[in-house]
Amino acid sequence: MAEDLQPLKSQPGDNNPQRTEQNSDSPLAAGRAGTRSKFTGIAMFPALGMLILCLVVYYPLHAAGFIWDDGYWILNNPTMHHWRDLAVIWFNPMTFLQYYPLSVTAYFLQYQIWGVNALGYHIVSILLQVICAVLLWRILLRLHLRAAWLAAAIFAINPLVVVSVAWVVEQKNLISGIAVLATVWAWIRFASLDRPDDALESAEPVYRWKFYGLTVLFYFLAVCAKTFVCALPAAILVLTWWKLGRVTRKHLLASVPLFIITAGAGWMAAWRERYGAGAHGKAYHFTVFQHLVIAGKDIWFYAGKLLWPHPILMVYPRWHVHGFTTVDVLYPVTAVLVAAACFALQKRCGRGLFAAVAIYSIMISPSLGFVPFAGMAITFVADHYFYLGCISLIVLVTQVGAIALERMPSVGKTGESGIMQPTASQAVVAGYKNPLAIGTSAVVLLGLGAVSYSQCLYYIPPIEIWVHELRYDKQCFKAYEILALHDKTYGHFQQEFVNCQTALKLTRGKDPLANYLLGSLYLEKRHDINSAMPYLRASLQVDSYQSKAIAKLAYCYEQQGNWAMAVKDLRRGIELMPRSSRLYLAYGVAQSHLGNTTLANKAYRDAIACNPHNADARYNLGVLLDKSGHWHQAVALYRQALELNPQLAQAHYFYGLDLLNHGHPRQAAQQFRTVIALIPNHKSADKLLAQALKAASHTQPAPPGGR
Repeated sequence: MAEDLQPLKSQPGDNNPQRTEQNSDSPLAAGRAGTRSKFTGIAMFPALGMLILCLVVYYPLHAAGFIWDDGYWILNNPTMHHWRDLAVIWFNPMTFLQYYPLSVTAYFLQYQIWGVNALGYHIVSILLQVICAVLLWRILLRLHLRAAWLAAAIFAINPLVVVSVAWVVEQKNLISGIAVLATVWAWIRFASLDRPDDALESAEPVYRWKFYGLTVLFYFLAVCAKTFVCALPAAILVLTWWKLGRVTRKHLLASVPLFIITAGAGWMAAWRERYGAGAHGKAYHFTVFQHLVIAGKDIWFYAGKLLWPHPILMVYPRWHVHGFTTVDVLYPVTAVLVAAACFALQKRCGRGLFAAVAIYSIMISPSLGFVPFAGMAITFVADHYFYLGCISLIVLVTQVGAIALERMPSVGKTGESGIMQPTASQAVVAGYKNPLAIGTSAVVLLGLGAVSYSQCLYYIPPIEIWVHELRYDKQCFKAYEILALHDKTYGHFQQEFVNCQTALKLTRGKDPLANYLLGSLYLEKRHDINSAMPYLRASLQVDSYQSKAIAKLAYCYEQQGNWAMAVKDLRRGIELMPRSSRLYLAYGVAQSHLGNTTLANKAYRDAIACNPHNADARYNLGVLLDKSGHWHQAVALYRQALELNPQLAQAHYFYGLDLLNHGHPRQAAQQFRTVIALIPNHKSADKLLAQALKAASHTQPAPPGGR
């Protein structure tokens, strides 16, 4: 290929290189975005086309729900309820498994609007993807690249990005993607990489410092959304080298703050992955040889999956690291050789080929396993790790395709360099009237759109994505875990038992969730404490950060009368998870039983502080206050608990008892009737209802609290 994979130059005879020229809006037309380009009326049509394209392809997601860890981050997240929790989200990194404050803030804001209605979240995800695609299109125009809209459209509906749009929690990919692309845009403006000069490589560098602050700000927001983007500064320098042929001292100095942010974000990510998500232990220890092979296989896997996106799985089979042989060294070696060959071909093919490969490798580097992260225990590769990494390869392929089409006589006239170079006005006409360009683009987008549309259907209902997983990978223990959770929800306990046993068999007994589910099954359905406890212990041995398992193990000790051991386990759990409302509640119950009312009182209040929607904590605190004579406060807490959970029979009972004892028999009778409706054979409620009805004939004042 004689032509350089570089931006198109100014037309011969154009004596005003600073003139703004707008790139074509067609997929394969060559054009340019000048330094003063604006969203003119004609530029709005491609953006609208991107919106329509995404709405059509992702339409099935309107019926999709929540999957996997959406419950942890959104549905059951105690920080989703009160505005004061925003301070916790931003300034307490230990609150969650990972520190993604901007993304969690986005979840919080949506929760205030949509609550637990999945439709709203999916609409937002689709719109975020549209914004990402439009930003990418505008950036490619500024860099004067061919097929700008087509490249952005391929990214918008690529089957590998479906999971990032369909999985609500992966909005962090979309949010960080917008911030990353905004960072690149600001850097392009700062370093004047969008100048259309023919002599750009030899011209004196121009720095627009008013855009530099935006570069730093956008990058900071990007790592606050997802720290996996922390390799971006290196990619930006490669982009600068590609455009200018050099990286100046000022470019390097300007990148220093970005690398400082990278260092901080990288440290935070590694710390939270290790001590929050539990990314430590034998499952994360590899030899240098294994690390290199894992990285090499990852690099080739993503490139191959981009070219042939089938099958698309939620969890891909994990590499068998202990089965690596000398032959496997070919993966990293060939990856290095390809990069070296691209670098050596600069004179023939230009810098673009090597730059695209380098940026691809840089952007996926955080997921190559050199720094442990929790997902490595399940799989070494995932589509959502590849969300931004795929962009440079998509752009490379579209550039090569555009050049190939331009060299065909039927496409159009060629200039001196052999590359079609229409002006802004010519580009629109040439692009939309070119049958081959239109046909090629349409075939590509229709094919990708069909695959992505069908992939979206696997999220309806959400459990279907795991059924689809097992069609291709019978050894996926994670799929059996999720199926077991689904069976538990719908009361299919025998099938839940089978799926848990299968997951344990595949993991040699080291699946924390399967162990927990089996322990819960024995405890709740078979009331077999002795059988439940070994599974709960095994679960915590693999993953100590399980508040539910700790609370249930403590309950088992309580049933055995071993309150000291229950308190010990709960204290350890609170040290690991100081924001766990569930553990504070269990700790309060244990201390209350031991007669430590002061500690119990504090524990219940801590549980409410961590999760104001914890109805059980309010009820238990009310009982504690009742016993100490503070019945007015107790009544208020019972009412609050019942507002949160009207099915809490014991709260109705004690609320009614207080009302009866303090002169409100008619209201008390209503509470006892509710208790009997919830628990038909509640003898105490029957007796108290009779007493309340007998006393109800007397005139009474309004009940405490106004009802």
